[in-house]
Amino acid sequence: MIADHLLDGYARLRKALAGVPPRTRTGDTVREMESAVRWLTSSEAVGDRLDLVSRQMRRRPSEEEPPGVRAARAQLVHHPLLSLEARVRRADAMSRGASAKPERDLRTSDWAKPLRGNGVAFQLLEDAVIRLRNGGVDPYDVSCGLLERLCLDLPTARRMLRDSLDRLRALRPGFYAANVAGYLGQETLLPGSTSQQGPEELFMLGEEKDAARRTLGKLLTGGPVTTRPTRARGRYQDLLARICADVPPSGTEFVAWITRELGTTTTAAERFVRRLVRLVALADPDWVADQCHAAGTNRA
Repeated sequence: MIADHLLDGYARLRKALAGVPPRTRTGDTVREMESAVRWLTSSEAVGDRLDLVSRQMRRRPSEEEPPGVRAARAQLVHHPLLSLEARVRRADAMSRGASAKPERDLRTSDWAKPLRGNGVAFQLLEDAVIRLRNGGVDPYDVSCGLLERLCLDLPTARRMLRDSLDRLRALRPGFYAANVAGYLGQETLLPGSTSQQGPEELFMLGEEKDAARRTLGKLLTGGPVTTRPTRARGRYQDLLARICADVPPSGTEFVAWITRELGTTTTAAERFVRRLVRLVALADPDWVADQCHAAGTNRA
């Protein structure tokens, strides 16, 4: 991320120095960048040491610094960092298939009109989706401030939110999967739920189960998802069989085995094991065990 921001700032500054300054949404030239360019191209800046100037830019503004330094700091340091968290979260969401701005989709999309019929329930739903996007782990952890504003107690708010999430899942399964279920760990439970359904029925859609089975099937048969199908096929079968065993090995043993067999790093192996365990849980361990047995018979 740091390298990307450095290159982006360099590219913007270079274009501005070449006579193509950045512009605002209304088409006006960004005045701070103009000020930075005037300073960089002035006769006074010729004798300035770049290392000293860069140190100034990394410090807080002061009255003694040249106006151009303050303008450059604002454009190349302050503004990018000010919105860094939001942009990183948005980029991460889009990389996993979620909406760039889920709250905008909920507020403006035609498919979400039924959700907006009850204003209180909609506010609870929108708040839950935003909290999940911003790192929350419990969609039912409604803040006291929102409860007071909506004049609700926590049990009532949780019940309304649960109903709204169920309606969202029925109306737009893809949106729910990417913007709600995708941010919840497989082991996550709903503290506010009174439903007798299991967590997999609450969080996982039928298409997720089918997708997990397709992916695992390709791993077992050497399909397109493998980079070395002939060599890796048996390894995946052995690993998946161990995951589905009545007494599976420990996570440490899994990671060590993957690291050794696939020649990867410990960190990458741990992520891979977590991914496989999640896929097995989605696909159903009994089904995976049967597929491993069938693959072993075919291989023999």
